[in-house]
Amino acid sequence: MMRLFLLGVLMLGGCSSFDAHSFDRSAGWRAAEVVSVGRADELAATADRDCGSDGGAAAPYAVVRYRNTGVHSRSLGTGRWPAGARLNVGDAVEVNVLDCAVPLALPGQSGSSSGTPSR
Repeated sequence: MMRLFLLGVLMLGGCSSFDAHSFDRSAGWRAAEVVSVGRADELAATADRDCGSDGGAAAPYAVVRYRNTGVHSRSLGTGRWPAGARLNVGDAVEVNVLDCAVPLALPGQSGSSSGTPSR
């Protein structure tokens, strides 16, 4: 009986620690995958939502795909990348679907101020 209790506690503890390390979904963060990398002037029209780029038409630009709700995915294009990051097709990122001014975030990144992923 004690073993079952301990097993249950361990299982619940594992779930709560997983949730504690996820990005804040209520603040707009969604897990995403990079599907295209190129220049803003070449890729902006391919995204469902274009969040622009700080560097103009020739700036590096990524289109990411995420699920908001349901089975259909959406795409968002942005030139706002994590500082110093090189993104490649297939890379996992986090995207804020509520605020286009917020750069993409890497899954291991942490932060707590407004607009940054909170852990």
